[in-house]
Amino acid sequence: MTPARAPDAGSVTRVAARRAAWRWLVVEWNWPAAGLLAAVLIEGLLPVLLVLGEPSVFWIALQLPTYLVHQAEEHVGDRFRRHLNALLGTEALSRPAAFWINSVGVWGVDLLSLLLAVFADLAWGFIAIYLTLFNALVHMLVGVIRREPNPGLVTAVVLFLPVGGIAWWLLQERTTLGPIGHLACLAPVVVEHAIIVIWALHGRSAPPRTDL
Repeated sequence: MTPARAPDAGSVTRVAARRAAWRWLVVEWNWPAAGLLAAVLIEGLLPVLLVLGEPSVFWIALQLPTYLVHQAEEHVGDRFRRHLNALLGTEALSRPAAFWINSVGVWGVDLLSLLLAVFADLAWGFIAIYLTLFNALVHMLVGVIRREPNPGLVTAVVLFLPVGGIAWWLLQERTTLGPIGHLACLAPVVVEHAIIVIWALHGRSAPPRTDL
């Protein structure tokens, strides 16, 4: 019988690095502040697009750093997750879930939208724009319905509406996208938010967790 091989030092180091990064980002909840720093760096680089490329690409790319600033308002101090869980009366949204929703569901979607707009068709940029505008609408509707502020409402109004609105207008001027195309770009945004709501409600109905 062949004895099991001990893991090499390189793999052990990589695993330790991944665990340390996860702990720093999610367990210690530093990713919102790190995202704010990333937003500043990205916004410092974006003017290059105005010089080298299509102005509407600049505004599509601007959706991501704008969203990073919004996420800082929402999640620094774990404000949004605590607010949502307090409303639902249970630990419906865990820290890992909140992180993956905001990383894959926002950073990933915005980056994919930008890449498709640059390398496939400019109209794909509407996905990132609708992600910004739809989220602003959700924050405002919740604020009106509950008659109270919510984490993220300020940047939703002050940043999302003008940045998303200008981007929408510029892209509409430079594309021939019709109503069906707009619905196709809006649909994944609506589906994503619906999944988040279902996830939160499922967490609400699940037995309380004691490990968080």
